[in-house]
Amino acid sequence: MTISTPRLDSLTAGGTNEVFDGIRLADGHVLALKVYPGAETAEEVFLYAGLTAPDTEAWVSEDQWEVWLTGGEFGDGSLYLDVPVEAVRDLIVQHGGEHENQEPPKAPETAETIATRALTERGITVHRDDDAGNTWLVIGHNQTRKGFPRMLAEPYVVLYLYSDADEEEITVDRAPEPGDEWTVLAGDGTGAERELITRPADQFADCVEAITAWLVAPQVTPSRTE
Repeated sequence: MTISTPRLDSLTAGGTNEVFDGIRLADGHVLALKVYPGAETAEEVFLYAGLTAPDTEAWVSEDQWEVWLTGGEFGDGSLYLDVPVEAVRDLIVQHGGEHENQEPPKAPETAETIATRALTERGITVHRDDDAGNTWLVIGHNQTRKGFPRMLAEPYVVLYLYSDADEEEITVDRAPEPGDEWTVLAGDGTGAERELITRPADQFADCVEAITAWLVAPQVTPSRTE
C-alpha cells in the first residue's frame, strides 16, 4: 500500500513563507521544515526529540551551531540543512505516514489563564501585577470598586505559582508544573501579608475555595493616624 503525504505535499507546493511549519507523524513524532514553493530540497528540517534521522547521505548536514542559536525556539532536537524533499517523505513513510490530525498542538495554559477563568466563573475580578521579573494576580476584597485594588488602603489577596527547583520563582506566566505550589497571601492594606493557603500544582480548586471564603468574610481596613 502506498502511503500518501498530503501535508508535506501542501507545504512543498506552497512553501512555508520562510518560517518553520510542522508535520505530525502517525506515531506521534513531529518534524518541522522550511522550504520554498516548489523546491526539491528543504532549506532546513528540524527533527524534534525522539525522531532520529536515517543514516544516509541526505541527512549528513546537521547544524549543531544553529541548533544552539535557536534552542530557545525549538527545545531538544536536531536541525539538518538542505535535505531533499524525497528524503523527508521517506522518513515520514518509515514512521507510518502523516497523522490524521495535523492541527498544531495547543500550548499549555498559563497559571494566569487557569486562575482568571476559575475565579471569573465565581464572579471574582482578577488583576495582574508584576515587579522585577515576578508576576502575580491581585484580588481586592472590595469587588464593587473599579480598577486595580488599592493595596496600601484596603484588604486584598495575591495569588501565584511558587517554585524553588532551580531558583526562587514567583510567576503566573507559565503552566503549572509538578513541584510548583499555588500560593495565596492575604494583605491587610498596610503592607503586611500573611499566608492564606498553599497547595500543590494540581490542587488549585482549594485555592479558589479559600479566596471565595476570604471575600465573604468581614475585613477590617486598618485606620491610619497622621
